[in-house]
Formats: sequence, structure tokens, C-alpha cells
Amino acid sequence: MSDSHQPLSSKQTLLLILVPMLGTFVSMRLYLHLVGVQHVYPGGYLVHHLFTGVLITIPAAFVLAFEIRQRSLAFAARIALGVGSAMILDEIVFLVMTKASDEDYVSRLSLWGGLGFVTFATILLCIVYRMQRNRPK
Repeated sequence: MSDSHQPLSSKQTLLLILVPMLGTFVSMRLYLHLVGVQHVYPGGYLVHHLFTGVLITIPAAFVLAFEIRQRSLAFAARIALGVGSAMILDEIVFLVMTKASDEDYVSRLSLWGGLGFVTFATILLCIVYRMQRNRPK
């Protein structure tokens, strides 16, 4: 059976981006606030999850920029876009508005900032979905 059937619906696209984005954000924040801040130092350099998010999001965006006929790739790119977006949005306020200490990362400012950006992204995604859904075929 071929993997290149019908394109994904607007609702499938919405859910494949939104659910991983929200799940990733909630999971990261629960981990940080319950387990604590853990750092990753590949090659001796501190890598924030913002950078990991960028490394996930950019390839996903490139794949989505073209018409994807492979259903599994279409699914994976949308899921990656949701996961990567959450990782990026979560760290914007932390890296821009604090001194980026471990205490700052679990601060109210960082938490509310990440929540604000994820909320904004959710609203934007829903607006785009509604515009796409109501578009004549």
C-alpha cells in the first residue's frame, strides 16, 4: 500500500502541531519544576533547549515549505514543528529578560513568559486553522 494518499486535513495539521507543542511545553515545565534544571554540554558547550528547538523546527519548516506526498513525512514534519516550537517559545523570556541562571529558569517570569508565548502561538495556530478551514476548495 502506498504512503502517498490524500493530503492531511486542516484539522489533522492543527492537531499534529498543537498537541505536541502543548505536550512538550507542559512536560518540560513539569520536569524543570519537579526534577530541577539539568544542563546538556555537548563538546563542553551549554546548549539550551531553544537551540535544540531551532535544530528541530528549521528542517521541519523546510519540509513543509514543499508539497509533501509521503504521509509519514507530512505527519513527522508537523509533529517536529510542534515540539521544536514549544522548545523555542519556552526559552525566549528566560534568555532575553533574565540573567539566565538556574533560579531564573524556574522563576515566575520565565514560566509566565513561556506560557504567554505558547498561548500566543496557540491562538495564532487556531486563527490560521480557521482561515484555512473556511477557504473555498
